[in-house]
Formats: sequence, structure tokens, C-alpha cells
Amino acid sequence: MYKLLNVEHLINDKNIWAHTSEVKRSETLEEHSKLCLKYYNKYCEIKGIENIVLNTIKACGCNDSEMYGIYNIFVNAIYLHDIGKINPYFQNKRLKNPSYKDIHDFKNANTNHSLPSAYIYMCEVMPFIEQLDRNSKKKFTIFMFSFAYNISKHHGYLKDAVNFKDDILNCSIEDYYNKKLNLDKNSILTINDGYTRLKKYISDEIAFYILNKLHFSLLVSCDYCATSEYINGREIEIETIKDIDDFSYGYYNSEIYQGIEKYKLNKEYFADDPINALRSDLFIEAQKNLEENLDGNIYYLEAPTGSGKTNNSINLAINIIKRNPSINNIFYIFPFNTLVEQTAEVLERYFKKDIDFAIVNSITPIVIKSDEETDEPDYEYSYLDRIFNNYPVVVTSHVNFFNMLFGIGRDQVFPLTKLCNSVVVIDEIQSYKNDIWRHIIIFLSKYAQLLNIKIIIMSATLPKLGMMLEDENIRFVSLIKNSEKYFKDPLFKNRVELDFSLLQFGKISLEYLADKVSEYKDKKVLVEFIRKETAHDFYKIIKNINNLNVVELTGDDNAIYRKEVIKKINNENTKSIIVIATQVIEAGIDIDMDIGFKDIAIPDSEEQFIGRINRSCKKKKCKAFFFDYDNPAMIYKDDIRVNFPITNIDIMTKFQDKNFESIYELIFKVLKVKSDRLNRDNIKYLFEDCMLMNYRKISKIMTLIEGNVQVFLAHRIKTENGIIDGKDVWNEYKQLLKNSDMHYAEKAVNISRLKEKMSYFTYNVCGNIEIKCDEEFGGYYYINDGDRFIDDGKFDRKKFSSTMGGMFL
Repeated sequence: MYKLLNVEHLINDKNIWAHTSEVKRSETLEEHSKLCLKYYNKYCEIKGIENIVLNTIKACGCNDSEMYGIYNIFVNAIYLHDIGKINPYFQNKRLKNPSYKDIHDFKNANTNHSLPSAYIYMCEVMPFIEQLDRNSKKKFTIFMFSFAYNISKHHGYLKDAVNFKDDILNCSIEDYYNKKLNLDKNSILTINDGYTRLKKYISDEIAFYILNKLHFSLLVSCDYCATSEYINGREIEIETIKDIDDFSYGYYNSEIYQGIEKYKLNKEYFADDPINALRSDLFIEAQKNLEENLDGNIYYLEAPTGSGKTNNSINLAINIIKRNPSINNIFYIFPFNTLVEQTAEVLERYFKKDIDFAIVNSITPIVIKSDEETDEPDYEYSYLDRIFNNYPVVVTSHVNFFNMLFGIGRDQVFPLTKLCNSVVVIDEIQSYKNDIWRHIIIFLSKYAQLLNIKIIIMSATLPKLGMMLEDENIRFVSLIKNSEKYFKDPLFKNRVELDFSLLQFGKISLEYLADKVSEYKDKKVLVEFIRKETAHDFYKIIKNINNLNVVELTGDDNAIYRKEVIKKINNENTKSIIVIATQVIEAGIDIDMDIGFKDIAIPDSEEQFIGRINRSCKKKKCKAFFFDYDNPAMIYKDDIRVNFPITNIDIMTKFQDKNFESIYELIFKVLKVKSDRLNRDNIKYLFEDCMLMNYRKISKIMTLIEGNVQVFLAHRIKTENGIIDGKDVWNEYKQLLKNSDMHYAEKAVNISRLKEKMSYFTYNVCGNIEIKCDEEFGGYYYINDGDRFIDDGKFDRKKFSSTMGGMFL
């Protein structure tokens, strides 16, 4: 489909190298360029990239003729991304090429190749553009300029492109490239000409942004794969779901799926198990509505806690792939690692872990593949699979997902090519910063439409973000047409009695609350606070009451402790226990309590909390009490939802009726007004930033978590397998990072294997306080005598804050 520029006079010289090796002959620039094209073609074949790129170019406002011409310069930018390596100074100094041994004038010589590559690329493309009519010439130069910018940054990261034109004009390469770039202001356009002029030629700014992000991802991916193949002598495979029937065999033969199939044939199958009959009805309806709306872009799966959303999402993803063979990967996106772990456990019942699916997050070890011939660990291939998310199914974090979409570093954007023609399941989207909800849905809907991504958004408290859009071309599909049927069914709605009587006291005292909680000492009781400090203060009060079985569970607890507590709670012999917790308990932790007490925050949080009470829907006389203690605005900063608490009678009524859509309508109105104000929050600046290639600015706006730093407290932790000493873990981490003899990929794999242990000693604190540490290394603040901040096995935030002379939550 594409036609390469004729640059044989520049790259067919066998004496121009691209890479060198100590164990094999040097790779020529021509070989590397062709190998990059090989991987581009491979992505086109396996991930359907060509059609996606063509459609995205067209969406920018191009007719068919322009579309194919711009596609040519799109591909040629990948082909010529390293053309600047013809630089003799680069050949001599960087590659030690003996053919250029007589080049000695390095004092003023530029040994760079990325910016010269962009310059040469533009010079080679311009003669083609000069043949076009005036209107097309201006349009084509905008795209050429944007692709050239990606070339200039392919060994670094994308910034804001405002200075790129000056960088190009100041790129002095006349000594080895006998052409001058003619940037005639009257005939071409660059982003320096401003948004208003560019808008005349690019009709869809978001499509333009996505095209360029995809181009950068493809460029660096093809380059990395080609370089890896040269160095390691092994072709990189692009992992997808190759045979959906084979892949889904375990799921379709599972007890849950077979039970639903029997229920379809006989509605009396679950006569003695009405909750499973209700779950099956929801399952059947979701699949039916999917099948009737296969052209949808974004699907809403709104269903009560305990209704089987994960099982539904597996079935929906499989059905999408069955009916659309071009779709061949699945991504599960979660805001919390607890949800990642929980979903992985579910997937493992039907699919092979580390083969069919893999977890990709900050604390899960890289999946190690073995060399087929030696059976030794293949660190290079294992590391590449991880950074590319190169697995059929990926279970990952929302941070990793947003890095794919909005990241500016090449390691962040590698997986974007894998997102093309994929199913993406997003859980608990309401936990994302709501001041950018409108931004999020604008981007998600356009990514889904252009990259052929089928997005399933699921939650018990689902904000239908599409209500904030005016774009009628985006297809939003509710998989449950009347969710009230399920939310208001007595099995779900009446499984927990709501009690608001404690709210009449205003701010409650912790001592009074302790007395109230202890009235239910023979039950399984969950008490949730919104601040970790308050939770710990209450824990210290109530644990001193006689004959109470009390545990504390917060986001500061390591995975070992959390698993022990959950195991204790879920033990069939545990008839009574009081769990003091924070919002971490809402993050998919699978426990089933009898009674709940919660400090009020936002409606979503209250509903998620209720989901931990009578989760099985089989208990009687289960209650949830709500009280007021801490100010939610201290935790939910800039969150509009704090203005809609359940102390508001209207919100309380809607909350009791499970009418979250009405609550969200009120919230959306406020968010829309805020994003339409005549200030820097105005949504129009998002479109301008996309057109002007302000990548760093967009990345900052779309950052989900801000301002935290990691503190490593060295202390000793007791486990089933013995004692783990934080000092030993820290020293092992330092030795790994400092090991200059170990190859980068092997080092990365070993660090990933250590990260889980490191997480036992690592605490996130706000970055606005001065950390008085013993050592700052590798992104951590290390404190040698961390025991002084550990109280009864728990992180004492109050003591830490006072010692550091600052405040954090």
C-alpha cells in the first residue's frame, strides 16, 4: 500500500553501520531500515495496523487521495528514522567504524543522529510535497512536521514541540548531507503557525494526536524489535489470541458457564438458588445486548456488587473476539493492585497463567521465558515481552493503561500498538480523578473508534461518561437496559439495611463509636474510615475493650499481612471479628461481613462499602451504619462528589433507591460547567494542545496519581517462611542496580522479582514534606531505623509526620 522514498544513494553503502556487536559483523543501516519495515509489516499483518492508520488519517480531515499520500510519509518516517546515522562523526565516535577513522574534527561536530534523521527525512519528503496544490501542500507539511518530530525523539521522550522548528533550522549537517531544507513560510505550515491556522487543515485534533502517538509507538517498537533481532539473532513474535475456540475451551467447560447454559434451557435449574438465577438473567441479557450492538465502541456493564461482573466480562470479551476476528488481545484495567490480584485468581480457573494471561504492574515479577535450545532463562525476550505487554491477555493497572495512551517516554508507549484491535475491560472507572472525566471520555471514545478497541466499562456505581459528550458518532451501548431490575431486586437491594441514625449527631466521637460497634461483638463487623490516621486511632481505642477480636487493614499494610487478615476473616471458624479499615477495603477485597460502620465520603464509596456486607446475599439482618467524622475533602481533593453527600436528603433518597445515574447527572452538569469556564480548565485547551503537539502538557493533565514519594522503612517482618529483614532487601536492591556486569534485561527481570519483597517495606507519602532519610537511591527514600515508625506491626503515620515536620494524609 505504501511506496518508499528512493534513498539508496544514502543507505546502500555497506560501510554505513546502524549497530555493532562484539560477536558478529556490524549491521548496515540499510539492513536495519529494512528490518524495521519487516516489523511494521508484521504489525500490519497481525494487528491490522495499516487500516487503522489509514482510517485515523482520514479522520483528521483528509480525502482518499490525501490519505494515501500522508500514509506514505507516515511509513517512510519509520523507514528513515535512523537515516541520520550517515553522519560520519556518528560513525566514527559512536560506532568506531574504521571506514571513518580519518574523521577527527569532533570539537564542533554533532555526533547526534536523531535530529539529523528528522532533518534528512523532511528534505527527502519535501520534493514530493512541492508537487501538490497549495492547499494540500500546507496540509501535508503539518503531518510531515509531526512525524519528523517523532523521529527526533525516538531515543528520548516526547516534549512540547514548540521549539522543534528552531531545532531543525539550527541542525547543521551540510558537511555530509548536501541538501538544504526549504521551509518557505508562504507554502508550508508547522505547529508554530498556531492553532487557528492549523485548524483550517486538520478537522479533528484528537485524531491528529492519536495518529502521532500511534506513529511514535510504531516507530520505537519497530526500531526496538529490529535492534533486538540483530543483537540476539531471534525474531520477535507478537503474542495474540490466535485460536479463540482453543482459548475459551476452559471457560466454556467451567461449572459456572455450564450452569448458566442449563438455566437457559430450564428456568427452574436454580430454583433453590435464586441469587444464581438473577446472576444468570443478567449474564444472558448482557450477551444478548452485545450481540445486537456489535458495532458499539464503548459498552457499559452496570451491575450490583456480587452479580458476577468479572464472569460477565470474560464472556463478553470472548464473544467480541468470536464475532470480530480482527480483534485478538484483551486488556483488563484496574485502579488497585488488590483488584488485579483478585481478577488474576479468577482468570487462573480457566486460562493458563503466564501463557494465556500475565499480570503487568509494579510489584509482579516479569514472566520469565526459557531459551528453547538451552532451557536457560531468556532475559532479553522476557524483558521485551513485559515492556511491550506482549501477552494474549494483560491484567494491569490504570497507571500503565494511561501511560500507553498519554505517556511521553518510549517504554510507556510501546504497548499502544497492542491495544489496536483489542478488548479493553475497565473496572471501577469512578475511582479516576473526576475533574478530568470529560477529558478521559473524549480520549477513550476516540481511541476506541479509531484503533478499533472495544471498551467495556463495568462498575456497581457506573458514571456513564458519554453523557458529557456531544459526538453522536461514538456508539455507547448499555449492556443492561434496565439496571434497576437488578439493583432493586430484594436479593440485592434488601440484602443490607441502611441506617443513617448516627448522622444526627454531627461529628461523632470515636469513644461513642467504639461502644456502638462493640454491641455487635458476636458478628463480623467492618468499620471504615477515610483517613489512615483515624483508623489507627480507633483501632488503638477498640482493641483495649475486653473480649473483642480486632484487626486493622489499611493501604499501608503489606501483601503478606493483608492476605493473613483476609484469610482470617473468611475462615469458616471465624464467627466474630471487628475489622478496622480504610478505603482499601472497597478495592475489590473479597470479604463477606454482617455489619458495617462507615465514615461518610462520596456516594460511590458508600455503595462500594455496602458491597462488602452480606456479599453472598445469603445472610439475614445485615446492616450498614453511616457516621460523620473526618472531612472527606481532605482525602477527595478537587473531587466534585464531596458536594453531593448522603447527608443531602435528595442524594440520600437517590442512594437508597440505587439511582446513581441521577446522582451522576448532577455531577456531570457541574463538571461540564467547570470545563467550559473561560480559564485554563476550559476543554478547548485540550484540543489546542493536541493540535500543537504539547505532549508533555497533555501527559501531565492526564496523570491519575500525583505528588507521592516512596519511603523504604527498614524493619523486620515475620512470615510463614521466616523473618524478612528490610536491610537485607535494600542492600540486595542496591547491589542489583549498581551491578555493571549484568545485562540490562537480566537486571530488570531480577529487580522485578525483588519488587514484591520491597513493597513490604515501602510506603507512599505526599511529596510536599521533606524526607529526612539516610539515603536516597533508585527512586526511594531509605530510612535505616524504620522500626521507630512501626507500631504493633503498623506504619505510624502520625509519628512519621511529626518527625518529618510536615503533614500528609
